[in-house]
Amino acid sequence: MTHPPRRWHPTHRIGLLAPSANPAVEPEMRHLLPHQAALHVARLPVMPNTTLEQRNAVYLGHVEQALGAFGALPLDAVVVGLTGPSYALPPEEDQALQDRLSAGAGRPVILASRAIAKAVAALGRRRLLLFSPYPGWLTERAERYWAAVGLELVESFKVSDTFRAYDLTPEEVADGLAKLSPPKDCVVLISGTGAATLDAMDWMRGRVGVPLLSSNLACAFAACRLLGLSSSTAMHACCPELAAQLDSR
Repeated sequence: MTHPPRRWHPTHRIGLLAPSANPAVEPEMRHLLPHQAALHVARLPVMPNTTLEQRNAVYLGHVEQALGAFGALPLDAVVVGLTGPSYALPPEEDQALQDRLSAGAGRPVILASRAIAKAVAALGRRRLLLFSPYPGWLTERAERYWAAVGLELVESFKVSDTFRAYDLTPEEVADGLAKLSPPKDCVVLISGTGAATLDAMDWMRGRVGVPLLSSNLACAFAACRLLGLSSSTAMHACCPELAAQLDSR
């Protein structure tokens, strides 16, 4: 019997580990993945009475245990939906951590930082303009990380001196992007999985004049490329350059 294409039953299952209070990574990943990929979410532990710097220092140590929260769910890959903690590591140690997590989980584990690096490489860019919703100390870590990757940082646009990723509105992100004048050979990275980026990227893509990339979009691209999935409407609207690469295979 010949069956019509599936409409609701997924062909792939992707896990997402999200920080407990992160408001953006789950809905944005759902929009960025194609409809045939199911998204299954687990939250990292709540850490009451801690600062952002304290949480960043210990988050990665909780990831391996948190991966067990999916139990026997047959996942094709798992995305670790946080960027900041990786910025404290040299890129080679960050990659080694991703490799160890993948081996221990028995399936590919994707760190947001490594997904960004692969997305920038896929865009063929070696220059980066960093759009940072972080406090100064974390922006500085991000700058060192991307320099160590081998990218030339042309500018860091700081939204605030405090952590704003979780409460930034799309309008604020768009207003920030409107202030940029990036060189034509760079990519603009909106770092931070907690920032609401998709509407702003959709609105501003044609005005900024260079590819726009976010932590969440890079994670979705990495998962789709790994699993042979096509692009979504949201990915095509926000970064058609990467969407075209998924759809050309």
